[in-house]
Amino acid sequence: MSNFYQDLDRAGGFDYQLHQYPTLGWRAFRGPPVDTSKPYLAFLGSAQTFGRFCTQPFPTLLGQRLDLSVLNLGVGGAGPRHFQNSAYLDLINGAEAVVVQILSGRSASNSLFDNSLSGGHEGRRRTDGSTMRSEEFFDQLTGSASIEEVERIVEETRNDYTQAFGDLLRQISVPKALFWFSVRPPAYVDGYSDLPRSLFQANPQLVNERMVQELAPYADAYIECVSTSGVPQKLWNSEQSIAGATARDGVLENHFYASPEMHSQAADALENTCRQLTGRYDPPADNDAMRRFVIIAAERTGTNLLIGMLRDYTDCQCGYELFNPDNIEKDIIPWLNLPADSLDDFLELRKSDPLAFWAMLCAQSEASGCRAAGFKLLYGHGLEQPTLFDALAADETLLVIHVTRRNLLRRAISEEQARVSGKWAERWSSPPTKRAPVALTASAITQDIDQVEHDQTLYEEAFAGHRVLRIFYEDLAKRPQRVAERTAAFLGLKPRDEPARVKWRKTGSENLSEALLNADSLRAQLPQWASFFD
Repeated sequence: MSNFYQDLDRAGGFDYQLHQYPTLGWRAFRGPPVDTSKPYLAFLGSAQTFGRFCTQPFPTLLGQRLDLSVLNLGVGGAGPRHFQNSAYLDLINGAEAVVVQILSGRSASNSLFDNSLSGGHEGRRRTDGSTMRSEEFFDQLTGSASIEEVERIVEETRNDYTQAFGDLLRQISVPKALFWFSVRPPAYVDGYSDLPRSLFQANPQLVNERMVQELAPYADAYIECVSTSGVPQKLWNSEQSIAGATARDGVLENHFYASPEMHSQAADALENTCRQLTGRYDPPADNDAMRRFVIIAAERTGTNLLIGMLRDYTDCQCGYELFNPDNIEKDIIPWLNLPADSLDDFLELRKSDPLAFWAMLCAQSEASGCRAAGFKLLYGHGLEQPTLFDALAADETLLVIHVTRRNLLRRAISEEQARVSGKWAERWSSPPTKRAPVALTASAITQDIDQVEHDQTLYEEAFAGHRVLRIFYEDLAKRPQRVAERTAAFLGLKPRDEPARVKWRKTGSENLSEALLNADSLRAQLPQWASFFD
């Protein structure tokens, strides 16, 4: 479709800078091309992401705002199956983050129509093998079948779509935002008075609120941009209509594709999320000032792995749990290079005035030439010390690294395995040990997940005005050194000649049945957490 768009739209002065990637064969993509050996932000979608009739689509605008190269994988007419191959996934999973547009439901299959091979609109009618577009299939179906039969086929199509889209999102390991970009909201009522037009409605056709709610848990963020600004969009002088634009009074008008105004609004809607997922913010006014930061997280989210790598940066001082009640009780300060003759003073100050204690650590770090100093604050430890928590939340100059875990069931299992074994961390240099499976009750899992989600939301709201870098455990575990480099850039650290060393080992089992004794029973008892069992 990219070449088709370019051939038609060149008359209006549009140059989409089409180019190819060697691993993706003949297909052309919107440019400019990106050097995938360097950090980039990826965009996955259809014609709205490609940006037909737009000189600067929202991926381009976001790349300019974040000073980050963008990989625009917008393919007109594409559905989720189109992107489910290793060539696409290698490019997607090499990005700092990816924005995934919610695609049209016309790209899905059902018991009468199969378009699984194309992953787009074109498919094969199963009854006679005829090749056709999905619009033609539904047009013929609605002209001959009963309303009940049409409803059944539509439901099959929607179920196939959500299954395929969920599979795609599960295969994307980097931070990912699911993006609704349309002239209508997801909630709408099926219409059967003017078939098939009343059924399809606006892009993404056939996709409704229930489907979005099923897909959103597979992404790290969900963003909506609903707008009709700039539509219809006047294009260029022509007496003849073209595919996708209608001639009216000698001028072509775009009524279907997103207008430039809509693209600008889409970039606005996505900007803050993309900054948090990539850590790309404008440099502070005083580039020489030392940055102070805090790593906030629940237990078992890979924070030790991250801190261990940050400690390889000579201009960074990063402590572990400075305000862990156990550390306070045992007079432990997990901070490097504390002067021995001042230790007693530091211990006393932490108990009497934790904020002054933190300020003194920062002053010591700055005097030693550090560009950044920070520590880890687990959810519970911060909430148990409201004076400290409130002061950190009020200081919007404090940088925040928020480490979360997508699969909170796995987090609960990991914590229980650590509690049972008494071993909370394992150094990379030590021999790996296999942890015994544990048993958890449905009520214990529900309580644990609810608590973590509650605390996570509380911290997100408290630090909403800060510069935040979101890190996901799954991405950190798979690409630790890449995530460490992203974190170092967020903190303004000097780049290393060599990647930071991985000092801590992932301890949990990849196979759920090997980690949780009663997994099958729990899956049946906890349908609301079905995505965590996949």
